[in-house]
Amino acid sequence: MTATSAEAFNMPMREAVAYLAQKVRTPTRRWTDLDGPAHTRAFAVAGVQADDLLAGIKAGLMKAVAEGTTLAEFRRDLEPMMERLGWRAKGRAYEAWRTRLVYQANLNTAYAAGRYAQMTDPDTLEALPFWIYRHSRKRDPRPQHVLWDGKVLAATDDWWRTHYPPNGWGCGCWAEAISRRDLRQLGKDGPDAAPQDGTRPWRDPVTDQVVQVPKGIDPGWQHNHGEGWLRGVVPQELREDLRPLAEAAASQAPAALPPMPAPRSAGAARVLPDGLTDEAYARAFLEPLGASLEQPRVIRDTTGARLVVGRALFEDGKGRLKIRKRGRHRFMALLAEALLDPDEIWADWEQLRDGGVTLRRRYLRRFTGIRGDGGLVVFGWAARGWNGSTTFQTDEEYLKDQRRGVLLYRRAE
Repeated sequence: MTATSAEAFNMPMREAVAYLAQKVRTPTRRWTDLDGPAHTRAFAVAGVQADDLLAGIKAGLMKAVAEGTTLAEFRRDLEPMMERLGWRAKGRAYEAWRTRLVYQANLNTAYAAGRYAQMTDPDTLEALPFWIYRHSRKRDPRPQHVLWDGKVLAATDDWWRTHYPPNGWGCGCWAEAISRRDLRQLGKDGPDAAPQDGTRPWRDPVTDQVVQVPKGIDPGWQHNHGEGWLRGVVPQELREDLRPLAEAAASQAPAALPPMPAPRSAGAARVLPDGLTDEAYARAFLEPLGASLEQPRVIRDTTGARLVVGRALFEDGKGRLKIRKRGRHRFMALLAEALLDPDEIWADWEQLRDGGVTLRRRYLRRFTGIRGDGGLVVFGWAARGWNGSTTFQTDEEYLKDQRRGVLLYRRAE
């Protein structure tokens, strides 16, 4: 095993076991079917869609984490499934590589998340307020990981949100908590400045979507498994196995929906005229959120969730602004209003057109004062993109369809 093993961490198994146990079995075709943070809650093995196979693989990994069983025993546990998984047909070398990848990736992230839970305990943070990045010393090291080795940052530094290890496939790096005394013994008067390595563009070969990934980190790994777990990236009510997704989604709809808060006046000035530039429509959305086309901003919604808003929201795969979609450009200010001050926030799993699964949050706000008796604006947000819609004379079935999953927030009247 790598340096991120339980022995290296010297940690009880309960945190790592708890992290792996709470993962929702999620069928996928590719590892990119799930956005990065969703992997914190979703148990997925690329290409495995049969729930019994996912359950079998997860059981083998749970045994490995709880009992410390080896890769060889994990392979023996999977032996009856090899034919159905399709791994054996590709040859013994592929089978060995694939099982090692699944074993190491899941154990490394489970131990890292468990270690994060320990290090962020209030008493531990008080005694050990700094974290030091440790490189695994493995062969073929990633150059940036070597440069980060020995860097000491405050445990609260935002750098750990994206760089808390492991930071890629096969990465064995880890973070170690140290005290103020330890810091002085390292010859430091205070923590180091967070590395500023910048980002690089990465294009999803299937969806053609371009995202910015921190240099030195594999695409999909630029998030903190432990933080996502403890902060509840996926609400408790959605932690059910998705088999199949359509049935799960139907079961998540509340039996009796409470009435929405009363609509609020929007005013005709909230509807933009036709004929403006794409830049003007984008600014109408960004400026109320304190962002601009030149400067993105991290905002927090009313539940405390972090969202990044900026020009990238409106760009296509070639970096061009793409806003005029089904007339939504005229209602950009209303969409921003729904995000800033919603009536309700809902979350549920959503099947994407390319077969992927993502967790989407929907911000709903009803309004009056534009056409007739009013309407509804919905801002949908997921790590793999956003959408917005504005409807007038909304019927009850459409409204009910938007109020699915888990109610995360409801405006008090």
